[in-house]
Amino acid sequence: MLANALDGARAGQGTAVLVSGGPGIGKTALLDHAQRAALSPPKPPATPATGPTAPSTTAPDPSPPVRPALVLRAQGTEPESGLAYAGLQRLLLPVLDRVPGLAAPHSRVIEQALETGGVAESDRFTLSIGVLRLLGLLAHAAPLLAVIDDAHLMDAPSLDALAFAARRLGTDPVAMVFAARDDQAKPVVPGIPVIHLSPLSEAAVSEVLGDAAPGGLAAGVRGTLAAASHGNPAAALAFAAALSREQLAGIRPLPRTLPLPADLRRAYEPRLEALPEPTRHLLLLAATDPECDVDLLVRAAARTDVTVGDLAPAEDAGIVRVDGSRVVFADPLLRESVYQATPVVRRRAAHARLARVLDLHREPSRYARHRAAAAQGPDSDLAAELAAAADTAKELSGHSVASAALEQAAELTPIPRLRACRLSTAAQDAWLAGMPDRAAELLERAQPDAVTPRQEGVLELIRGQIRLREGNALDTADALLATAERLIPHDRELAVRALMRAADAASFAGDPVRHGAAARRLAPLARDNDPPAMRLAFAFMEGAALSFAGEYTAAVGPLRRATDIAEEIDSPVELIWASIAGLRLGDAPLVHSLATRAVAVARRRGALAVVPQALEFLVYSEFWSGRFPSGIGNCMTGLRLARETAQPNCATHHLAALSLLAAIQGDAETCHARARAVAERASENSLGLPAALSSWALALLDLAQGDAAGAYSRLRSLTHAGPGYGHPTMRLLTAPVFVEACVRTGRPERAASVLAAYESWAAATASLSALAVAMRCRGLLAPAEEAERYFAEAVQLHRACGDDDVERARTALLYGTTLRRNRLPGRAREHLREALETFEWIGARLWVEQARSELRAIGDPESAGEPVRAGHGLTTQQHQIALLVAEGATNREVAAHMFISPRTVEHHLRGIFRKLNIRSRVDLARMFR
Repeated sequence: MLANALDGARAGQGTAVLVSGGPGIGKTALLDHAQRAALSPPKPPATPATGPTAPSTTAPDPSPPVRPALVLRAQGTEPESGLAYAGLQRLLLPVLDRVPGLAAPHSRVIEQALETGGVAESDRFTLSIGVLRLLGLLAHAAPLLAVIDDAHLMDAPSLDALAFAARRLGTDPVAMVFAARDDQAKPVVPGIPVIHLSPLSEAAVSEVLGDAAPGGLAAGVRGTLAAASHGNPAAALAFAAALSREQLAGIRPLPRTLPLPADLRRAYEPRLEALPEPTRHLLLLAATDPECDVDLLVRAAARTDVTVGDLAPAEDAGIVRVDGSRVVFADPLLRESVYQATPVVRRRAAHARLARVLDLHREPSRYARHRAAAAQGPDSDLAAELAAAADTAKELSGHSVASAALEQAAELTPIPRLRACRLSTAAQDAWLAGMPDRAAELLERAQPDAVTPRQEGVLELIRGQIRLREGNALDTADALLATAERLIPHDRELAVRALMRAADAASFAGDPVRHGAAARRLAPLARDNDPPAMRLAFAFMEGAALSFAGEYTAAVGPLRRATDIAEEIDSPVELIWASIAGLRLGDAPLVHSLATRAVAVARRRGALAVVPQALEFLVYSEFWSGRFPSGIGNCMTGLRLARETAQPNCATHHLAALSLLAAIQGDAETCHARARAVAERASENSLGLPAALSSWALALLDLAQGDAAGAYSRLRSLTHAGPGYGHPTMRLLTAPVFVEACVRTGRPERAASVLAAYESWAAATASLSALAVAMRCRGLLAPAEEAERYFAEAVQLHRACGDDDVERARTALLYGTTLRRNRLPGRAREHLREALETFEWIGARLWVEQARSELRAIGDPESAGEPVRAGHGLTTQQHQIALLVAEGATNREVAAHMFISPRTVEHHLRGIFRKLNIRSRVDLARMFR
């Protein structure tokens, strides 16, 4: 609208507009922009050339050049708001020499007003007409822009005269732009259009901050400042200006309270000072605790002369509204101003009053906050009370509020050793709540007071937990092993926790050596009277170590103990370990149950950082059982939460799982993009588990696309990949894919060793799904006359399992293909249709195509696919081979795709060339283009 006003003035159309908004919202910035635009005339439109080059004889544009506008600017000020015509004098000061050019009555009254500030009531109309005539006179030479900032502070006579002119500009080339606060009881400039500036979005404020401090503002800091500014750009810029370079870069923590700039506080003062004292008293209490309801505020006031009715003046002034039982400030920065502008003694008194009316057992975190803020200094008894309140707060509200309460308790703790303990616990809670930066800050504050080996070990353990999700997995495993050694003489339980985390890091890296070292060091620490959580940890570690070493039969017992003990556990971390035990047992329903419980418990306890960790393993069970919509949804949620809680390693694991899901659904582009991102991050941080998972995804995609050689190459590399690049468990789980790739590429002898390990695991765990897949692999490797027996047994095991839809469909496809090759089309049709139905249900596009292709090869009338081209005379199998060759496949690749020999492909190609009367593959590609 401002641009239109200026363009209208240049075109001879007078326009006036009022820019309205709260303090600091950007009104003056808009006026500055309008002034710059007025002083910089627009470039005239270029004359288009009529030939290859612009002709040199083009006639000049007959229109006159566009000239810069004349700009007059004034600003209302509080000291001059009572001086009649002071604002008008400031606006017209640069053009006073043009006043005599008006008609005598108009020039006389304007000069009188500007010199004496006194104009008779009967002359006010003449004055207003004179101002209008003067603006028109000035605009004859060039378009005129009159800018009046802070119009609500301008003296009333000046504003009346300018408003009179603004409503009557007509065809004079004049633009008048006013700016005023939006909290006035009456319209500042009635009768003209209004532009109301609302608070900016956080994204817009973030852009403003980025422009103000390019490259020097950490993303997290920018987000915090944008949120704290509540859409007010002036506040955001002032917050940033008050921070040190280290704070802007995220190296040093931000202050707990970001101080409002003085000019913003002063802008709010007049509205507050106009309120009665009891109202201001209630507003201070409301600003001190925005969660407080009205009745509690009145009780906290503890004055007989204060009632709920004392909020009415603030409501009438538009400062607050009572929403249900809560007092809500119309402007959140006004609330901050009320609190920050109050002297510290009165603020402490307000906190003390609120603490007295709060119930410690129902509102422990709020009680602790107010008690701490009211304290005069260190106080051991009060610190102990707040630490107890933190425990209650953790049960009721989760780790975030518990961390805040413990931090406040630590600040009041005079004993350094105890202060370090409370700060480290606050850091652990902050980490679990998904605030790693705050956890790191608390650890740094605790460091100087951590004087004992146990305390130093605690800090290193928490740092190790954070690094496990964001740093190099191998380095983290080494650091946690060293931390455990430091803790063993001083705190067995913490040493156990450190060793478990070291094993987690080693497993993330795919390093059985470091994992085994942690397991061996852990075993002697077990006690018969350990609580269930520790017994689960010992059982899980024993079973996982044995499974890593390939001793699957010995591993089953302790892994089963771990999952059994999980029935007694209500801790998300232990439930995650139990779900991993279920994975090693090949029990997808059990994994789903345990991981779902882990997610629910983590959410209930406010352990936001643990939720994406639990979702990592929930997705595995959903992948096996074909719950792809749920699996993708949980993966995306885990990826988002991992990024929000600064756990990039966890995010990489979720991204690898998403690449596997994309491979199953046949989305090659997405699968490759995700796998590339995983490879980059995995290489940097030695993440063998995600790296192996993405290799599995790419190999599965290769097979689905008919590139058995590519799948073989990937999985063969995976069998030799060391820590940071592969994972022993992934080598085990990918064995069925490797066997299929070996068979399709004519290397059945290479499959023997990997299949032997898989069969050993399947037999030890007695997992019906794993046994079924092992039988399928045997069917692929067996001679034609024996293959059906293995496939039939695999199908029976799948049906008994009932919760492995993906593998069941894969078995049905391969069984049907085998029957088709053995010239048993009737029996093949049953299994191929079952595979097709499942693949269509889960959206596995490439496998759907394979199933349809096999059905076409046996002449199934219900198979949907490419029809055989009329007149070609090709059989169904010849048509399929022709399509593959036309797409560029080699004889070996076609053979692998169709489970026939390369010599058979060559034989069919000769028949295809003869029937189509062509001589080469190039001709074939042209025909099927």
